Order: sequence, then structure tokens, then C-alpha cells
Amino acid sequence: MKTFFIRHILLLSLLLMPLAASAQFYVTGDDPGRLKWYSIETDNFKVIYPEGTDSLARTYAEKTERFRIPVSLTSGYVSGQGDGRKMPVVLHAYNAANGSVAWAPKRMDLFSVPSAYDPEPIPWSTMLSVHESRHITQMQFGMTKAMKPFGWFFGEMWNILASIVYPGISNMEGDAVITETAWTPSGRGRTADFLNYYWVAFDQGDFRSWDKWRFVSQKHNAPNYYSLGYLTMGGFRYLYDCPEFMSEGYHLAARRPYNIRAFYTTAKKLTGKKFNKAFMEVCDTMYTLWKASAEARRPYIPSEPVTGETRMYTDYTGNLMVGNDLYAIKKGHVDVPVLVRIDSTGKEHRISTMAYESGRIQWSPYFRRLYWSETLQDERWDLKTRSVVRYMENGRKHTLKNPELLYNPAPKPSEAHLAVTRYDVEGGSALEMISGITGKTIKSFEAPDSLQLTETAWIGNDIYAAAVSDNGYGIYRLRLDDAITAEGGWETVLAPQPVMIKDFSSYGDEIIFTCDRTGVNELYHLDPSDGTLIQKTSTRYGASDFQYSSDGQWLYYSSQTLGGKRIFRTHADSLLSRTADFTELHKYPIAEKVTQQERRIASERNVDIDRKVHVSEPERYRKFPHMFNMHSWAPVYVNVDNIMNMSFDRIWQAASPGVTGIFQNRLATAVGEVGYSAHKDPYNASKWRHSGHARLAYSGLYPIIEASVNFNDRGARQFSTYVYMDGDQANIELSSKELPVPYVEGVLSAYIPFNFSSGGWYKGVIPKVTYRIGNDMFKKSIAVMDLEDMTSTGQDGEPVDWQNPVFSYVTSGENVFRHSLSGSIRAYTMQNTPNSAVYPRWGIGVETGASGNLESGNLLAPMGYFYTYGYIPGFMREHGIKLTAATQFKLNKDAVFGQTAVNFLPRGLASNSPILSWLSIRNKNAAKLTSDYALPIFIGDLSIGGRFLSIKRLVLTPHFDFSIIGNGSLWSAGTDLTLDMHSILTLEWPCSFGVTFSYNGGPSFNSIMEESGIEMNRFHVGPTFNVTF
Repeated sequence: MKTFFIRHILLLSLLLMPLAASAQFYVTGDDPGRLKWYSIETDNFKVIYPEGTDSLARTYAEKTERFRIPVSLTSGYVSGQGDGRKMPVVLHAYNAANGSVAWAPKRMDLFSVPSAYDPEPIPWSTMLSVHESRHITQMQFGMTKAMKPFGWFFGEMWNILASIVYPGISNMEGDAVITETAWTPSGRGRTADFLNYYWVAFDQGDFRSWDKWRFVSQKHNAPNYYSLGYLTMGGFRYLYDCPEFMSEGYHLAARRPYNIRAFYTTAKKLTGKKFNKAFMEVCDTMYTLWKASAEARRPYIPSEPVTGETRMYTDYTGNLMVGNDLYAIKKGHVDVPVLVRIDSTGKEHRISTMAYESGRIQWSPYFRRLYWSETLQDERWDLKTRSVVRYMENGRKHTLKNPELLYNPAPKPSEAHLAVTRYDVEGGSALEMISGITGKTIKSFEAPDSLQLTETAWIGNDIYAAAVSDNGYGIYRLRLDDAITAEGGWETVLAPQPVMIKDFSSYGDEIIFTCDRTGVNELYHLDPSDGTLIQKTSTRYGASDFQYSSDGQWLYYSSQTLGGKRIFRTHADSLLSRTADFTELHKYPIAEKVTQQERRIASERNVDIDRKVHVSEPERYRKFPHMFNMHSWAPVYVNVDNIMNMSFDRIWQAASPGVTGIFQNRLATAVGEVGYSAHKDPYNASKWRHSGHARLAYSGLYPIIEASVNFNDRGARQFSTYVYMDGDQANIELSSKELPVPYVEGVLSAYIPFNFSSGGWYKGVIPKVTYRIGNDMFKKSIAVMDLEDMTSTGQDGEPVDWQNPVFSYVTSGENVFRHSLSGSIRAYTMQNTPNSAVYPRWGIGVETGASGNLESGNLLAPMGYFYTYGYIPGFMREHGIKLTAATQFKLNKDAVFGQTAVNFLPRGLASNSPILSWLSIRNKNAAKLTSDYALPIFIGDLSIGGRFLSIKRLVLTPHFDFSIIGNGSLWSAGTDLTLDMHSILTLEWPCSFGVTFSYNGGPSFNSIMEESGIEMNRFHVGPTFNVTF
């Protein structure tokens, strides 16, 4: 039994190797280094926040504490139950809307700037507090019952593996959406868009199994895992009345860790059916309910398509009518977001790429420009975002300069002013009036604390705004005079309800917007003079992005189809004029059921959600005392850098017997590991080495600093130079021998990852410098040996001529430590890679640098290198071509030996280290050109055991490499055949594996092999593997 347990612990250690890498580097990014931090505490949470956001921090502290018990009722665990400690909550106040609960190290990260682009009808602080708090309860089971010993061996990273393997990401997120829906008036479960694609698919007969819905395939679209998880877990709770499904699953997994299908077992127990059959029954039931609702909404308005069907999934959204032209944002499986113009003949013109996170495009008649807002990342700090107002004029993009976070510009039709929404890092929002020429602020109008403004629109001098409050979306008005002074405060025009309001604009003297009050998105007109609300459309699947033609005769809009959101139009005479009651709201079956279940259980257990919360006084949270936080460990040595970069030459450089400890502070600015490893000596396979390792990366300064120390990976070596004289000829040799001391190496690097991304293009510049020193020794003195001609008798009795080296003299010189310095700069600009492509459609990157040994530059030449790569389109939109060029050259031409700066061997020989070193020493320069053509091939959405093994596609990549080495050349031609995976062994990390084949040749192939005496194979076949953490 003991042997069985140890064997499985070691097996888990190997499985956790990539997880250890991911765990350490699951960093949220860097907040600005200048920030000072404070903390406050409740009974169960410790909130860490930047200076100046005390009020916001207190809001989150109170809400997380208040919701702690309610969100745990059906999960089986409560926050802190597993380890009995307070939960750290880190408030990132300079970053746009998101949140996460991580357990390596344990923390909740909250990104507090709310989204301005169609946020749910609930305050962001409430949404985050409820949703993320449910995740905390989900992570407790890995620390209890029979799972507890695994934490002794692996620390906090065990909880990550347990969560991925047992419930899975989709079910966890779906469960958290259930919680946000049940404990708030809204939540995503009460919005029409959240499950809409399923209704479209079911209506077209597309009833897939659960595993085929889990991932967006090469060919077929699928909603995100939040939606699938909600449909699954919420559907089970609705159909089988099992509110404690997750609780049962967690407790079963905690009791029986060997049952990695614990949640499938739970599904069988509570539904009486296998998991997938129960899921299909949920789909049938939900579709029947939706279809009845859809029939009740008849009659539908007639429509005709404007855009045709596409070969791959494609969305057209963000419609804007300018004259006779219709502008839209097009994106999909083979397209990054791009602004297109559809002319009056229906022809489509591509205008410009656009950012993924940007607002609706608006037209300014005054300037005759397109305006929009776009979220940009700070040039250096990952967790500081900017939101800027941009405009397009004569086909060129420009940015208005303003230091504030500005969203959703609404141009005033007759003047040079823009109304924009402003968000503050301290919390709160405001209406900002800025110049459409300079971007400077003209006037600001703060919104009440209870409102989060989203979009604005002009009618005359009055500004109307959609805003979110505790009660949902409402519409508000600010009356301005000619001096841009508000006459009174904000007035309520349409009282808030827990429904979505988006696509907000004016049309004549009316406000028009999209709303999902009937269970699907439809167009509404609001007369602000008397509050009359008119529903103008009735569609089967809902519609959005409504735009009237310039003459008012046609209404254009986007509506979901199986192949994407297409643009349709309806004649104005066919539109509805149905008076609507904004308080009459659609009831979502799953949402209503789970709410009843949660509230009933809360009542039975006497849960008080309005209880008073005690919050401590703020205290300084100093960075240095909290820098080192050991959170995970493993009974193997894991080199995180080498696993993440797949850059190891020897297997012990990735993993070996030993121990690893991984640390990361709560602010994610100090990460690293310490470890002990046992492995064979690389120079003597019969000898074992016991090595120590330490590494630290600190990103709290403007340059990122990385330092590492490795002890006893091998023995230190003495390098010496010999000159052998043969008459007037001299041969130089650099040799080494092992010293009787362990080798110790230290590396110090500094780099700055500048980020200039915008407009749908990733752009960056990364300068880097590295210093390396070890206790290898280098004798600057040179031993001169004379070669004496000798003759002796061989075994066959024949005379044999040979040369005997005889010591002549030695030059003076010190014996010094070996150390080196290198520097590089990399720059890149490229588009994102669409789902069904392998490469970006367009992109280019360049890197240049130099490196050299400081102690031996006259003997071992310092080397320079240049590398460039680029992406261009293939014959089909999912195809792609990658081209690269690399060269290295001596910087000191008088130095005796060259060194390796880049791998200049063609692909089929690239792993032949001896020949690479031999050629580098003997040649002043070398270069390599490569080309790859990637052809993704859809082979069906294949899966085994659901998430156990899921295949996305097969990728065929023919390639050709050509190397110029001195006066000679080599080449290789071949192909890679790769399987791209969605998941493997239930771990949902995109990875690929396959085989690479190359045939090697070239004019210099035979001569290089003969001269060097090193074997070179004509054929190369090897495995390929890549993983994205």
C-alpha cells in the first residue's frame, strides 16, 4: 500500500510539472510600480488596495463578507473552511472589468474599473463580489477529507489541479453564474444574449453532445464555457430539482480522489442518467420552453438579408449608417475585427482593423468623422489600462489626448463637442464634455454614486444617458443651456429595471435603444417628453445594432444565425408600433428556479444577507515584507523557465528527482522558485550530482529584474589555450578539464516589455541586457608546444609517423572567472490569430543583439545577430505563411574562434549540437532563411471521454530551410503533421503534438561531414510538442 501511494504521488508530480509552471506564472500582471498599498480586514477577508481607493475597497470588503454565507449554501463549503485562513482580496483599481480566484498563490483578484460596453444590469462591485466569492467556496474541497494529504505534497497548486480535473472550468463558471443570477436581481442568467446561440442552434437541429459544445472548433461555433456551464448546471437544477448538485460532486471527489469522474457519478445519481444523456434532456427541455416563448412573441416582422452566408462563422455588429453606406465591424473564425463599409450595391470594402475592446462607432455630421472609444494597455504596466477617444478621417486613425478614462463618445450633431462617459479609478462615473478637435475637457457632470453611466445621446441641448444601478438599467436626462450649464441635476426618464439597454442613441426627438425585456433583444423608441415606450421590432432570435437608413425607409440590424450574426433589413412600413410597459419582464426558467432554490435554502438556514459587517481601519501594506510567499512545492525538481519556454537540451534541466518550492507574492510582482535536484553529471554519466537552484523575477520596478543561481549542476572547469607549433604553422586549441569544486553560476537580467498595441495590432519593443558569471576559470596565459616528428612501429610492423607535443614556454596571464554580457532589442507588430487560423494574417518582428565573453574576447569572438520573422496570408483565409531570416557574425574579426549566437542550421539538422558548435567556431558569419505554409484541416470534432481528450484539428505545415555558412550551404525540406488539442487528460490547456519530417541536403553536406567527422543524417523524423498555459 505504501509503495502504491508513493508511486502515485510521483506520477502526480510529473502531471503537475506543467501546472507548477502555470501556477507560478499565473500572474495577473503588474500594477504601476509607484503605487502605495493599504489593507483592511473583515472577519474572513483581507482587502489589499492602492492608495486613494479606500471607499471602493470598503465597498468590496463589505460585499464579499456579506455574501460569504449566501454564496456557499449549495456548494458544500464556505470560504476559509479548507485552511481556516482569511482570503486575500487584491483590488486592481487601474484595470478594466474582470476578476479571478487563483490558488497558487491563494487570492482573489478584482479589477474594479467597470465595463462601459454593454455591462450586465447590475453594479460591477456586486457582480464581482458574488461571482468570485462562489469560486472561493469551489476551491475548498481540495483541502478536505482524503484530498488533504495531497496538499502536504504539493501545496496550494494541488487545488488548481483538483478544480480542473474534477468539476472542470466550464461547470465551475456556470455554477458561479447561477449564483450571481440567484442572488442579484439580474446576473447573466437573466440576459437574452447569454444562451441565445443555443436556441438558434437547436432551432436548426444542431443538438451536439456536451463535449462538442465545450470548445470552439475549427469549423463550428460554440458559446463560451460560462454559457455552457450555466446551461448544464442550471439545467440539471431546473429539470431534476437538485440544487446541491455541486455540493454532492465536491464531497464525493474529496472522499474518493481516485474517482476523477466524480461529477459524472453525481449526475448519474441525481438524474438517473449518464451525464451526456442528462445534458441532452436538458437541451430538449430548455428548447421546448424557449420555442413556446418564441411562438408567444409572434407575429415577427419580415426581413431580408443584406450580408450573405459565409464559409466560416462570421459576425457583423456595430452597424452605422452614413449616407447610403453601411459601416459594420466584421469578425469571426477567420477574421480579426475589421471595419467594413457596405455600399448601396451590397459590395463590401475593408477599411481598417479594429481593437477587440472598443465601443460603438458614431458619426459626427459636424466633422464628417467616425468616432469611437478604445481600451489601450499602458506602455509598461499590464494592469493599467487607458480608454481613449479615437476618430477616423480620410482613412487614417487619430487619437484625442485626454488623461481620463473616456468611453462611448456621442458627437453633438451641430457642434464640435463630444459627450463621453468617464470612469474614475476611485469609483464613480461622470458625463464629460470634450472638444472634438483637441480632446480637452470642457465640462464635467458627476453622476450620483448609485449610477454607472454607460452610453449617451443628444436631443437638442439635452443629454440622455443609459445607466446601471442596483435596480438595473434606466434612462436619465441632463438639461443643458447654451453655456453648457446643467439646469438642475440628473432626472429619471425611464425608471430602472433588471434588463439590458444598449445601442443607445437618438433618432429625431426620440431615444432609441436595444432592450431584452421580452427575453430577446428588440428595438424600442422612447419619447422623453411623455415617457411613451414603443416596441418597434419582433424577431425570432432577437436583433441588435439597429440603424435607420438616411431616408428613414429601412431599418438595418444584426441578428444571430447558425453561421454568425448577419445584417438584415426591414422596411419601415413593416415595423411595429406596440406600446410597451417597461416593468413587464420576461421570466427566464432556469433563473427563476435557481433563485427559488437558493432563497428557500437560505430561509431554512436563517441566513441574514443584510447583516452588519465590521471593517478594520486601513493599514499600510508594505511590499518588501510580503515579497516572498511560498505557496506550492513538489517532490520533484521543476525548472519553471525551461518548461514554459520548452528550451531544455537535457531532460534534467526540466525535471528530475528532487524538491521544488514555488513562491509568488500577492501583488504578483515577485515570482520564483528554489529547488534541489539529483541528476547525472553531463560530462560523466556514471556520476550523480546534487544541485541547488534559485530564481527570482521582480516586476515592481520599471525594468523587470530577473536573477538566478545554480549550484553543482556539474563540476567547475578550467579552460586553457594551447598553441601547437609545426615549423612556421601554428594550430590553436581551447581545451578544458574538470576542477575539484562544484560549478556555481549566477545570471542577472533586466528588460522592459514596452507595449504600444492599438487598433487591432499588437505592437511592442523589448530591450534586454543579461550578465552571466560562474566559477569556470579561464587562463589568459598561452602554453606554446613544439610538435616533434616521431616515428614508431605499428601493430602490423610498419612504421607510423606521428607528432609529439613538447612544452616550449608559457606567456604571462591571469587565471580569471568566466563571465559574459549580452544585449538585445526586439520589436514586433502583428494582428491577433483568428480561431481557425494557425498564424496571424499579417505581422512582422525583428530582433538584434550581441553577446560576448568578457574574459576571452580576443580568442572567443563576441557575436552579433539579427533575426526577423513575418506572417503573410495563404491561399485561403485560414491558411498562413511564416517567413524568417537569421544571421550571426563576428564582432571581432581578429578573434580566433566564433561562437553560436543563433541556430543557423536547417531544421532537419538543428538539433545536432556538435555540428552547430563545429561550424560556429570555424566561420565568421552564417545565415538561415525559412518558410512555412500552415494548412489547418478539419477532421471532425473528435473527443474521447468528454474533456479527457478533445481534438480541434490537424495541421499540415510543409517547410523549407536554406542555410549559408561561410562559403558553403545546406538546406532541408519537409513537413510537420500536428494535432491541435483543446484538452488532454482533462487538462484544458491548448496543446499540440505531432511529428516532423525533414530531408537534409545541400552542396556542402558531404564536405562538412567529412571535415568534421561528425555524423549528419539525410533524414530527420522527430516528435513535436507545444503547450499554451
